[in-house]
Amino acid sequence: MLQNIHICPGYETPTNDIADEFYNPVLSQSISYDRIAGYFSSKSLVYFSKGLESLFLNKGHYRLIISNQISQEDYDSMIDGYERRGIQEKLISRINEKLPFQKDNKSFSNLAYLIAIGLVDIKIGFTTDGLFHAKYGIMTDKNNDSVYFSGSLNETENAFAHNYENIDVKKSWTDNDTANYIKNYKQSFEDLWNGNNKDGMLFVKEINDIVKKEIVKYDKGKLIVEEDLLTPDSLILYLVKNQLYIQDNLEISLKKTRKLRKIKEDYLINGELWNFRKDIGYKEIQKRIIPFFESLAKREGFNFVVADSVWDFIDDSKFEINKLSLQGINIKNKSDLYTPYIHDFESIVNQEISRHLRPAQLWVSFYMATMQRVGNFSVPGAGKTAMVYGTFAYLSAPQQKKVDKLVVIGPKSSFLAWKDEFRAVFGNKRKLRVLDVQSTSFSEEDIYKNTDQYNLILVNYESLQKYETPLSHIINRKTLLVFDEIHKLKGVSAERPKYAQPLADLAHYKLALTGTPIPNGYVDVYNMLHFLYKEEYRDYFGFTISELQNADFTIAKEINSKLNPFFWRVTKKDLDVPPAEPDHIKEVTATQNEQRVINILWRKYGHQPFKLYIRLIQMASNPYLLKRAVNKALFTNIGGDEDENGKALDFEYDEVMYDEPDYSADELEAIDSLKESSKFDAALNKTIRLISEGHKPVVWAIFVDTIDKFTTRVENAGYKVAKIYGSVPPVEREKIIQGFQSGKYDMLISNPHTLAESVSLHNVSHDAIYLEYSFNLTHMLQSRDRIHRLGLKPSTKTNYYYFELVGVKGERQPIDKIIYNRLAEKRDLMLQAIEGTQLRPAFTENQKNEVKNLMREFMKDGQKNDYN
Repeated sequence: MLQNIHICPGYETPTNDIADEFYNPVLSQSISYDRIAGYFSSKSLVYFSKGLESLFLNKGHYRLIISNQISQEDYDSMIDGYERRGIQEKLISRINEKLPFQKDNKSFSNLAYLIAIGLVDIKIGFTTDGLFHAKYGIMTDKNNDSVYFSGSLNETENAFAHNYENIDVKKSWTDNDTANYIKNYKQSFEDLWNGNNKDGMLFVKEINDIVKKEIVKYDKGKLIVEEDLLTPDSLILYLVKNQLYIQDNLEISLKKTRKLRKIKEDYLINGELWNFRKDIGYKEIQKRIIPFFESLAKREGFNFVVADSVWDFIDDSKFEINKLSLQGINIKNKSDLYTPYIHDFESIVNQEISRHLRPAQLWVSFYMATMQRVGNFSVPGAGKTAMVYGTFAYLSAPQQKKVDKLVVIGPKSSFLAWKDEFRAVFGNKRKLRVLDVQSTSFSEEDIYKNTDQYNLILVNYESLQKYETPLSHIINRKTLLVFDEIHKLKGVSAERPKYAQPLADLAHYKLALTGTPIPNGYVDVYNMLHFLYKEEYRDYFGFTISELQNADFTIAKEINSKLNPFFWRVTKKDLDVPPAEPDHIKEVTATQNEQRVINILWRKYGHQPFKLYIRLIQMASNPYLLKRAVNKALFTNIGGDEDENGKALDFEYDEVMYDEPDYSADELEAIDSLKESSKFDAALNKTIRLISEGHKPVVWAIFVDTIDKFTTRVENAGYKVAKIYGSVPPVEREKIIQGFQSGKYDMLISNPHTLAESVSLHNVSHDAIYLEYSFNLTHMLQSRDRIHRLGLKPSTKTNYYYFELVGVKGERQPIDKIIYNRLAEKRDLMLQAIEGTQLRPAFTENQKNEVKNLMREFMKDGQKNDYN
């Protein structure tokens, strides 16, 4: 229904594609379209043919009144009811020549077809003095909701494709005054249509049967979009909006031609003639499809025609992507060619925002605005959000008016940063008007209507499936669409990207943000490039999934060469962020009772690597957990991590970790003797010492029970604790984070799986304590970046404290040191990769295999009984 689609208050060319953004979506929900236009061209039908098809499927009707000037004598004769053949001949001549219709074979046959099937009725508004210049239209749905528009737009090809035109739009459901306004125009149209108007200035006359029969002669039985399609006894290849079609005008049938088998297998859906796939690139059309049919036509003796639309598509595709590539390289190299443009950009942006961008950020912001579809792979903490707001400020500035809203699709944890940064960047120059799907005040109706009141719309990845349909009505050529932390859309056969792709197809301006662009290898660029360059991917990038998954040096070099113009990375060094202090490793030697339990775990799980891995992590920080089963329930509430299909993963739980504890009485007695761990107490003491010295530390743990216990101990010491894990609702999380940022709390404790992304804590905290950590390097790096970001003073010292429980020399060992050492190795490799200009996957994120391999080595070494 009309209320369920996004309709702007007005549209203008060339900023808007009025056909695609207004006519087609509104007509798709309508059952009637009443239109008065000063001029009409049958060519205009091509521009909103999709909407007309929907109107027809809705069993709707299109009534058109167009203007025609005649003599006073003819006018009087018509009023008297005397229709002379001379008038008919004049009218037919006009129809076949120019006004009110501009005739060509293709367009006129479309008009004839629509009249023949009863979708279109046309009447002529005759005047004796000048043309009837009223221009308005009313589209109505089955609920009797209506959209009214008026303005300079005629129903002609020039109006849609060439002229500067504008329309103002009113919606009947907005308020009673608007509803009555539209109701009056509906009645006015009915009066004109039925000849009941009393003004004496216009006489509306139906096209009589003689004229209608003359028009219908041009009916080809379908909508024709290209002149070549009328070529007789031919097979015609043509394109409509980059979709390939065949028009079969042959007198012979090709259906049984066995030689079509290859085309059917490679390019047709289910081998159906002529249902072409939608992802066929220009190279395949040029080098395979056209030569195939040319050869077939020569052998079979029929005429094969390649329409102009196909050649135009090939030429445009070749030119556009190569032009963009060169442009991207030149901007990244800060070519002198762009000096005047960057100055103009900076001038406009600085008028729109209150907090100016750093020079490095300004260039990236300019790059994103100019390139329109690119990736920003700047490291976490470099200010990607602020860069996007610079781009948005420019594109939505009064001088530009290229976008009118920002739609961000990302993790829930990013929402607060987007809202806070908007206020910080724009200050009092723009008021934040946000639609947050995670807000407690949000209802599903909000995303279906009145969305033009918002300048920022926030949608989390988990909600994509639910809100894909309403978002498809919101996102258009005037939307800046941002995929934040786009590495979340991983998995070439995953479900979530399938909901993201149709939305990406709707946007003209779209950006992909991530500090870790290829955590799983080069295959991670596959989805991202399809979101940004779906039409160009096959022909320009062209990497198969297999090539990306198994990229050798040669393929990797080609990937970087192709991709380099289309992403920019800013490092912390580029922005003069002061380096963090070297990690503080705090080793805590196990007590006699702790060592006893460590030895028990080794004896019990010495041949089960995953179980030993998880039990040693628990023992080092929270021995109480050793008595609980290791199952998914243990990790409930941690959340934050997801598989490639967007399904929530509770930490890194795997079925092979499942363990129902079965201890002997002596083993239970040993475990019960440990009230707290030595490592836990050491981390607690360091935290309280930092708080007492005026610091506000962030503590990272894994297990909910550990977080709860640590919180209780700090609170018992008289301090306020901000506590966040998976079960804390998004809105409550934001309140807690804001409270910590404002000084309400003395410390914050969370797990990296919930809070490692998109949260800025560097303005209040410069100390992080790691009580529990796992093999997930991405989470570890991102958790570090919460307190090490752009905006730190040069003198700021950022400290990371890693607490490790170590065993007695000559005894079995815990796992903390092994995990940290492996993380440090991977971190150094990762930093080498992300600080450079090349994309290089330097490690694997298959934690299951890493744990398995590392634990096998660890357990083998354990036989030596000496680990120091």
